[in-house]
Amino acid sequence: MGRISSGGMMFKAITTVAALVIATSAMAQDDLTISSLAKGEATKAAFNQMVQGHKLPVWVMKGGTYTPAQTVTLGDETYQVMSACKPHDCGSQRIAVMWSEKSNQMTGLFSTIDEKTSQEKLTWLNVNDALSIDGKTVLFAALTGSLENHPDGFNFK
Repeated sequence: MGRISSGGMMFKAITTVAALVIATSAMAQDDLTISSLAKGEATKAAFNQMVQGHKLPVWVMKGGTYTPAQTVTLGDETYQVMSACKPHDCGSQRIAVMWSEKSNQMTGLFSTIDEKTSQEKLTWLNVNDALSIDGKTVLFAALTGSLENHPDGFNFK
């Protein structure tokens, strides 16, 4: 029976720790939803600032049908981007949100479809000048599913 050297044990320990860190990061990203941003201690203030002056439906806070968060880079800033829709009626109401943990900045896009006219109304939430073009592009891509279909196509320097 072979003996494990201290170097071999160290390698196994480092590998185990790395696997746990990666798994925890992936789990945290998978658990990140718009409703968790609305309720989270570290994110609630940024969420409230984003929706200030806008009346959003209750499902946004309670949780809708959502897509997993995706990482997007705009310039030097990394964002988690996610979307959700009204449960059992995704076509009528949707929301996309970008969240930067580094700058504690949150911005979003809310969409409603008028049932009678089939016209879509877009409401931009807390989009500042620095995010004006690229940020809106990413939010709309998240809302339409393009970001999920082409995750590497929306990183802008």
